[in-house]
Amino acid sequence: MMNKKDHKIILAVDLASQSEAESLLDSLREDLVHVKIGPRLFASGGISFVNRVTEMGFKVFLDLKLHDIPNTVSSAVDYFASRGIWALTVHSAGGATMLQAASSANRSALGEMMLFGVTVLTSLDSGAWEEVNPGCSMQQALWSRAALCAANEMDGIICSPIDLPLLASGFGNRLKMVVPGIRDGESGDDQRRTASPEDALKMGADYLVVGRPILKAASPAKALADMIARTERLS
Repeated sequence: MMNKKDHKIILAVDLASQSEAESLLDSLREDLVHVKIGPRLFASGGISFVNRVTEMGFKVFLDLKLHDIPNTVSSAVDYFASRGIWALTVHSAGGATMLQAASSANRSALGEMMLFGVTVLTSLDSGAWEEVNPGCSMQQALWSRAALCAANEMDGIICSPIDLPLLASGFGNRLKMVVPGIRDGESGDDQRRTASPEDALKMGADYLVVGRPILKAASPAKALADMIARTERLS
């Protein structure tokens, strides 16, 4: 069995309350390393909740998709970089100046936090994309945004698994590929651009962000262990 510190699963702990999240995380200590905290739990518990999860022994991936003017994003990154967070997301649609401000603030803080640039949300299919980006293909945007992340010293990008054939070949040697939208077959939820864990890894994913397939399982601990085992078979 691979050491748990080496496995590729990041659990998206998108639950309704801090207490529910902490109870679940406590039950998963044996196998789980990386925990993604999103807007709801951060809004509810703030940095105190993040600290508690870190103190439980997990590496925190804070998924806030920062997207604002460069000075505002720089200030936020400066704060988070000194809080023992493993990784933080910014949205690459904020542009080169914003991304550069984020990476500069992160370097100046002298911490070890990684910055991941969000490319295009996995909930957007081609029709939804066209509604908000008329005249620009999703592939053009994906490539351009990944290139901006590479040029402005992001550590990785967030992309859907079906974007990996395009992006991993061009940027996999410079950026970590962090991939949500992990599903077996039709998801039946708001994830539109998905793939199985095996297919995502074969296409170049470095980390798989998995939430509902584990959270909604009859036994989250077994679902996590099974998912880790599936990824290990490809190592």
